[in-house]
Amino acid sequence: MFIATPPKSHYEIAREALLAGKHVFVEKPFATSIDRAYELLDLAEKRNCVAMVDHTFLFAEPVRYLNNLIRKGAMGEIVYISSRRINLGLFQQNVDVVFDLAVHDLAIVDFLVGMEINRVSVFKRKFRTFPQDAWANINLELKNGTLVNIAVSWLSPVKIRETIIGGTEMMAIYDDTATNKLKIFDRGVILSETLGQDELYKFMVQYKLGNIFEPKIFSKPSLTRAVEHFFDCVRSGEEPISGRKSILAVTRALDIISRTAT
Repeated sequence: MFIATPPKSHYEIAREALLAGKHVFVEKPFATSIDRAYELLDLAEKRNCVAMVDHTFLFAEPVRYLNNLIRKGAMGEIVYISSRRINLGLFQQNVDVVFDLAVHDLAIVDFLVGMEINRVSVFKRKFRTFPQDAWANINLELKNGTLVNIAVSWLSPVKIRETIIGGTEMMAIYDDTATNKLKIFDRGVILSETLGQDELYKFMVQYKLGNIFEPKIFSKPSLTRAVEHFFDCVRSGEEPISGRKSILAVTRALDIISRTAT
């Protein structure tokens, strides 16, 4: 069963579907609280049903390519991930801009480097009398040391979908609005400690300015891949890529962000 209704209705509809023994593919966000996410996932397990959320970008070829690079260690240690997901509208009545847009970036970060949060700071702003926050800036420090910045907005004159990943060996830019969506930079900073005459230690700073590589990306739509994956999991009984682990990581992050916002 595919559920593409206002977010606050996801829980009730998914619960009824799971009680009826139906597999569910739920539009993001899966649930509006971590408690409800756990309840639905536990129910799916008891009923032997597949529960999957539409974290669409986990099925985007550029994100899968980056995941492969990171898993192989080609990018080195991931120092930071910086993402902008901004556009003019669409203002949502039922959820704020974080639940509407940042959910995508949180899912991507979790897929690439995990989502164990150590510290968080959040600034959000409403637009005039509209009840939901329309602009937000989220800063996360993950337990693995990666720093994450996510900027989301319904108040931008232009549409930007850009993620920059800084590794100690390579860097990357994923621009979902560009024709060539992914660029890999063989660039970085090299620090070496040297014994100085005037000081005990000095750092020698060098900059690696290597080639820029644009991998050829297969253009099959991400949503098509996600739906195909859902059907594959229904047939095989395997856990979806955007199943329990992804759902709980992102929903927990959304819960922390909502409680931290100023």
